[in-house]
Amino acid sequence: MRTVIIDDRNSIREFISQLLANVEGIEIVGEAESVAKATALINDKKPELILLDIQMADGNGFEVLEGITHTDYKVIFITSHEEFAIKAFKYSALDYVVKPIDPEIFYNAIEKAKTHFSGSDQQLKIKNLIENISGNKTSKKLILNTQETVHVVNSEDITRCESDGSYTLVYLKDRKLMMSKKLKDFEELLGGLSFYRTHRSHLINLKFVDRYEKRDGGYIIMKNDDQIPLSSAKKDEFFELLVAVSE
Repeated sequence: MRTVIIDDRNSIREFISQLLANVEGIEIVGEAESVAKATALINDKKPELILLDIQMADGNGFEVLEGITHTDYKVIFITSHEEFAIKAFKYSALDYVVKPIDPEIFYNAIEKAKTHFSGSDQQLKIKNLIENISGNKTSKKLILNTQETVHVVNSEDITRCESDGSYTLVYLKDRKLMMSKKLKDFEELLGGLSFYRTHRSHLINLKFVDRYEKRDGGYIIMKNDDQIPLSSAKKDEFFELLVAVSE
């Protein structure tokens, strides 16, 4: 796999090169330390894998992606621990490695790049990432990978998520998706938006709540008439958040 390393620190590029020396099937075809040089390098060498720093002296990695004409590639982002950027990678199902680089995490990302997804999928995910970085902070576009399809989903269209063992059913306005992730993963992913875990098996979008019924121990009615349990220990917090979302 033809690979380029983009990072503005020489020590990081050298460290990555040393790590890649232990990976079969990787050929390093170039390095660059700036947006301008990275763009020219990628357009010239047409690599299959780009290891891309986010913050550089003359700009950022997103500017590199917007400036290249080569499209058949996969990318792994190399980033400092910036929560907003990391959340955006998760929304878009893109791989990233946090500095200082952990070799085990790095090698796992490389193996996924070699075997798990296509370059065309990457283009969709990168487009989604750039929109999330620059767009609305209260609504995000998520990439949800099912066994057969890559779905682009607006967070505002998710009404609720329900645990099904090691899987999660994601309910949208017009359909539902079975995802091979646990409910906890979606709770973390959607945290900071209008979602709340009402019960060990249920995560709901508060914007789709219709009312709360006090009878039979109490439960939530969604706008589509779905009934959702509410743990007694979470009632006070639920009502506080519900008021905040409706304001």
